[in-house]
Amino acid sequence: MIYRILLVDDEAMSKKSLRKILMGASPHYRIVGEASDGAEALQVAEREQPHLIITDISMPVMDGIELIQRLRQDGFEMDIIILSGYGEFEYAQEALRHGVADYILKPMRQEQVLRLVEKRFDRFMKSRQSAMIKNQLIAPISLAAERIGNELWMVNEAGVRQDVSELLRLLDDSDVAAEERISLLRDAASLIQNRLQPQYQLVAWAFPFEGSDYGQAAASFSEWLEAGLHEIRDKRNWGKRSVIQQAIDYLKENFSDSELNLEKVLTPLGISPTHFYHMLMEETGMSYIAYLTHIRMEHAKELLQHSDLKTYEVGQRCGYPDYPHFTKRFKRQIGLTPTEYRKNMQHL
Repeated sequence: MIYRILLVDDEAMSKKSLRKILMGASPHYRIVGEASDGAEALQVAEREQPHLIITDISMPVMDGIELIQRLRQDGFEMDIIILSGYGEFEYAQEALRHGVADYILKPMRQEQVLRLVEKRFDRFMKSRQSAMIKNQLIAPISLAAERIGNELWMVNEAGVRQDVSELLRLLDDSDVAAEERISLLRDAASLIQNRLQPQYQLVAWAFPFEGSDYGQAAASFSEWLEAGLHEIRDKRNWGKRSVIQQAIDYLKENFSDSELNLEKVLTPLGISPTHFYHMLMEETGMSYIAYLTHIRMEHAKELLQHSDLKTYEVGQRCGYPDYPHFTKRFKRQIGLTPTEYRKNMQHL
């Protein structure tokens, strides 16, 4: 990983010394530009996008304080270390109020420069690693949130609790910081609300505390879903519509039948297709084909993640004897091919 550094100072010898110190310190450090004043530094920063700027305070045209202010106003979030003389301490303090990472007193000492830059580089690497882990978590957490939304609407208490446990386990086993885990929980809550919105809108969720305690956030998440489950159950009079529940149970038990059709589902129940479609849409928010596909895809994901079956065997067990059709349908629903999905789950 290359750590991109911009040097800003009107003294040529100062920049030369910094370059010599840093270039011999680590193969990860790269000087991507030099500037003699703040105005020039702004142009170089926009072009080179450095991770770190080391800048003097006293410079012509635009001094270090104004440079820092302009960088922040323009949305640049890179680390900044300032160079200051002994008589410029008040300026250094002002710079620190603008989000400067640290300062180096002139005349520079090599060990101080290396210590401060190494500190910023280590922080940069940890941040990158955390971002990579978070990106890897987005797909499985999105899938878990979708399942939770479906189970909530079906008032499947056991299913909700199992999927919530799985989602929290993913976060607990990750190496991301507490604030990133809380951010992912917020994303999951938003996805769950989006899943329910066509049929039912839960009260907007907000953390009932200030701070960054992940344990409290996880507890609040579980309590919010528990309250939502009871609210949906009460308002939908769940359990009073046994006919549609029988149809849903039949679909869950027979989804592997590749020739499963609506006639097989409705004949034992004695209801018309029109009435069935209306009730199924009310209960699930999906049409017959969409709901059957959803059941099959959920089972396919479980088999891909937790079995050694070949992908075509997974398709067969989920009602798709034609493997190309299974692959096409899976990618359309999940966004990945069965092989890609299995590979992604193995990396978690």
